Amino acid sequence: MEERGLKAVDLARLIERDPPYIAALLRPTGEKGSRNLGRKLLKILCEKLKVNEGEFYIGVDIFDTIDIPSRRSAPIAVISWVHAGMFAEPIDRWPDTITGEGEYMFSCCKVGTHAFGLKIVGDSMSPRYLPGDTIIVDPEVRCDNGCPCIVCVNGEVSFKVIHETEEEIRLHPLNNRYPDTIINKDSQADFRIIGKVVDMIPKL
Repeated sequence: MEERGLKAVDLARLIERDPPYIAALLRPTGEKGSRNLGRKLLKILCEKLKVNEGEFYIGVDIFDTIDIPSRRSAPIAVISWVHAGMFAEPIDRWPDTITGEGEYMFSCCKVGTHAFGLKIVGDSMSPRYLPGDTIIVDPEVRCDNGCPCIVCVNGEVSFKVIHETEEEIRLHPLNNRYPDTIINKDSQADFRIIGKVVDMIPKL
């Protein structure tokens, strides 16, 4: 709710519930009038807010009564970093403030055998994705309009949300302090999608 700027009444309208129902969910567990979030409502929330279910389980006490899905048993290698802001040439040297070489992550999402992890540098995708967070990228998953993706434009890589029309490709940062990057389809730009961002593990 904080990330989306939603009030209780907005969330109630979004998931078609009464505002008192949302107020009860927001009360601390065990307090009079509080209620826990069930699996069915959790799935509705994920669908309406367009987020992965696993993001709800990080540091949230009200989910103690829910079976938390185990993360993928096979480790995903963190192979490099990506700039959420400017486009940057993909290089092997890690920035001074970001480490990750030799790290492995586990995802609650079903991912392909070619999935990999990237550390985020920059804040153009905040507040959803913050510097130091690790994103899981799956090159085998289709990246539709409105999806967060890793893209390459003229040999430089960045992390953006993609919107495509018949005339152009618009690469949108979530942080409104940054402008969109627009690629006209009749231009000679070398554009390709590296992979869809399917999960995020916050920096601890």
